[in-house]
Amino acid sequence: MSVHFTHYAWPVSPYSAKTRAYLTFKRIPFVEVAPSALMLFLDIRKAVGAAIMPTVLSPEGEWMQDSTEIIDALERRFPRAPVTPETPKQRIAALLLELHGDEWLPSVALHYRWNRHENRAFALSEFARLAFPGVPLALSRTLIRPVANKMAGYRPVVGVTNTTIPGFERFTKQLLAQLETHLRVLPFLFGSRPSIADFALYGPLWAHLYRDPGSTYLFRDTPHIVAWFERLMSPIGREGAFLPDDEVPATLEPILATLFAEQMPFVMALMDAVDTWCDAHPSAARAPRSLGEHEFVVGGVRGRRRLLTYTQWMAQRPLAVYAGLSPDQRGDVDAWLLRLGGEDARRALAREVRHPFERRAFQMRLAKAEAAQRRSTGSQLP
Repeated sequence: MSVHFTHYAWPVSPYSAKTRAYLTFKRIPFVEVAPSALMLFLDIRKAVGAAIMPTVLSPEGEWMQDSTEIIDALERRFPRAPVTPETPKQRIAALLLELHGDEWLPSVALHYRWNRHENRAFALSEFARLAFPGVPLALSRTLIRPVANKMAGYRPVVGVTNTTIPGFERFTKQLLAQLETHLRVLPFLFGSRPSIADFALYGPLWAHLYRDPGSTYLFRDTPHIVAWFERLMSPIGREGAFLPDDEVPATLEPILATLFAEQMPFVMALMDAVDTWCDAHPSAARAPRSLGEHEFVVGGVRGRRRLLTYTQWMAQRPLAVYAGLSPDQRGDVDAWLLRLGGEDARRALAREVRHPFERRAFQMRLAKAEAAQRRSTGSQLP
């Protein structure tokens, strides 16, 4: 039996960058395999239900899929140097920034990759090279083009249109400036150890914006972000620590304030839609992947994007931490939230998750319906 984990990933994949950086930091023994199209659509799809990356195969033969689930599972197995802070404000902030990196920044990544000719050509060639190794480039580019076009076609789903592009570019410029300011002071987001938030933000910023040649220029004046990228690609910081006394650095507050001003209203609208749908379908075990569209704001520009239900599962994580706070902890956290986003921010974190999701067998399911069905049948769903 192999003693290594196998990380199936491509360098162009942002979520693969997230898990690769995590595996490297934790010094978990792994080998990386760039799966061919044949492997993706046969072996990996058979194992996890979709031709998707990243996936991780354990030495015991257990498959893991979804970057957040992979990291959660490996944290239980390798608890030394945990990547999610234990103290309330830091833990909530880290999980919010993971939500930001995983569910908001992909819009930015899709814009810069598929709306810039140089990046689009580069990505197409990378996809072709990795999916069809040994096949002449001209032929492999033709073979992979439908997949690339499908990914490019995802832009309007996440709100990228001609109307919103100026907002996304304004948001990106602001985020990079704020990160650069922060990383002048600290090596990672919460101290001298990387967190789940570091890995989540790094994924799309490095794998799309920095690595794609038509957007590398965005980092021309951000040497501290580039140095942060390099630290996250090497096993540095394992002996480091998060800041003491539950300090969330003031230099992160502008990023979190933007999150509360622009992303969280959309997340709350999504949760409203989930509640409405679930109330109308009380016996359902699963919700649809999307529930129509809703208005959102990015960089001060209004647009519309799809209400993707997976996002609620990610949002449940910081909300669950808030729900579990003691009264004394809640008072301290509330004062911090009010400073970041006023009463709207506090209400967002205090929101009850009426219809929680859970992941089971690589699928999103409604936790309450699952529990009810298990109770009634005396068995566990697959």
